[in-house]
Amino acid sequence: MRYAALLLVLLFTSLGLQAPQMALAQEDGLTAEEKGWLDKVVSAGWSGKSVSDDVSISARSAPMMDDHLKTVLAKDKLLTEQQRNALLEGVRIEVKNPGWLKHFAVTPGTYTVGFRQGANNLQTVVRDPDGNVVDVGGMTLSSGTQKKPITSRYFVDGQIKLEVKWGEVTFSWYYVSKQAHDNALGTCTERRAGNVSVYSDLPDEAGIADIAELCSKAVAINEKLMGGTLPKGFRYEVYLLGNNASYTDIDKLLTGGAFARNGAFTSHLTGLGYLWYYPHWDGDYGLPSSWLEVIIHEFHHQYVYKAVPELMLAPDWFQESCAEVAAQMGLDAVDKTAAANYRNRRLAELVFCDRNGQLPPPQDILGDQPSDSITGFYTAAWVIGEALAAQPKDLLAMIQTMVPHQLAWKQERVLRREFDARYPTIDSILRAKLEAARKTPAGWIKDDCCVDEREGVVEINCAIGSAGFALVNTPIDGDTFALSGELQFDDQPSPQIDFILCYGAGSKEKHYLKIALLPAKAVLFENDNGDWRTLYSFTYDTNLEVTDAKGKLVWHNFKLVYDAIKGEARLDIGADGRYAKFNLSDYHSARDSYVGVGVYDGVAWFRKLKLE
Repeated sequence: MRYAALLLVLLFTSLGLQAPQMALAQEDGLTAEEKGWLDKVVSAGWSGKSVSDDVSISARSAPMMDDHLKTVLAKDKLLTEQQRNALLEGVRIEVKNPGWLKHFAVTPGTYTVGFRQGANNLQTVVRDPDGNVVDVGGMTLSSGTQKKPITSRYFVDGQIKLEVKWGEVTFSWYYVSKQAHDNALGTCTERRAGNVSVYSDLPDEAGIADIAELCSKAVAINEKLMGGTLPKGFRYEVYLLGNNASYTDIDKLLTGGAFARNGAFTSHLTGLGYLWYYPHWDGDYGLPSSWLEVIIHEFHHQYVYKAVPELMLAPDWFQESCAEVAAQMGLDAVDKTAAANYRNRRLAELVFCDRNGQLPPPQDILGDQPSDSITGFYTAAWVIGEALAAQPKDLLAMIQTMVPHQLAWKQERVLRREFDARYPTIDSILRAKLEAARKTPAGWIKDDCCVDEREGVVEINCAIGSAGFALVNTPIDGDTFALSGELQFDDQPSPQIDFILCYGAGSKEKHYLKIALLPAKAVLFENDNGDWRTLYSFTYDTNLEVTDAKGKLVWHNFKLVYDAIKGEARLDIGADGRYAKFNLSDYHSARDSYVGVGVYDGVAWFRKLKLE
């Protein structure tokens, strides 16, 4: 889930203009016009600074985006050291406080941005205060201008946007200070394992050190999958936040709030991962497999940013497909049960999304069109990732062919050519996996929750203060059904288990009934595309036990029977004859719908589930 907006923005890119044919006026191969233009660049002063407390920007006061830039850079070997250095120092960014600029960390000092000819296109080059190259980007010049630069800086949700304009040609960078970053996160403690650091505001009982240990073993798959080499001393870093307010603040600071619905992202600016870790950590804690996958997924993006940074320009579908397969392979390496759970869930979701029109069509996937269903998009990405990993030599070859290109449109063109030559079409990949998935009905379809299965027990975790559920991956084949099994409440903060009935979904809508079971009450609700309506409430004379005399959580038998024709729903619970029966005045079809179990503001456990 990467920060998709590229923070170095170069406008008006195209194939570039042919330089006019002129007789050489100098023995060194530069024309008189080129030499005159270079003299102006070398002797130019600097524009007035655009200043803030943390960072300022200025530019060489010369028309550097003149058409001569392209022709002169093509004659790099003929330039003097003074001329070459002047072209490599077109912009100065003075950093006053530590932070991040573009996608690399910066410390106080002057960073420079300049221009040179690359193998495939013109390049932008960022150098640190010691003259070391810290970033190489790509550009083309479609139409030159003789305008001198104008610099500016803006504040955007806590970030600072730095900008230089030469007429119609615009360059921009984003900077965020470390202080603003740390203020948004609050107090976090680091847990280390191998080359992984997990920062969290959760206590040790949340098992954060165990998460770091698992991830330190899982991330080793990235180098094998993607190629590339991490910088010496590199550490994977992720912020695992138990406080939603902190996640919201850092999301707004770094992306403008783009990942509020995801609950996780890797920042294009800092190269670090940020997750709202909502599963409850108290009691008998077990890390849900779906959440472990998300963490490993985000670590994959960090690997690409540092080991193969050129791929940050690759299309979203390719980056997310690689991240999904890296996460699946990482789970396979460190937790076989979690890996099987995740694979089964994606297969179940594939069938579900296709059935309900939520699977993006191949042309939308390739075109990086936004999907109405985030589950549908990432399920498709997982399927494509499985196909890519099935031919790892071809994947590496495809990446190696893309890497030399610093322009997104060139990378995409090369990627599509190589993909079409080495792999089946995306449509056939999806169809083949879908056919196989229909034969393996295991797995859950989750909605705002984490699901884990261990030794026959299904654990459902939902966000604090919210509700989530998981659907049985079997559509109801008629107007009646019975769901039975055993359940166990969480004893804090407020025990509630949910039963989902008549769940129906389309590409953009969903509706269902829900029975909320509390120790002393059962309530029937209707949800129509997010609008809730309370239908009936049933109150018991005594509370259902949540724990026994020794404080141990109690398992209870349950059976939920629904008849759409009669308009009846009956929930029997426990061994004392306790039940709740609801007579519905409106018809709610069960045919082709789904049934499931969930929880509100906590954790719930289920076993021996049976759908008839």
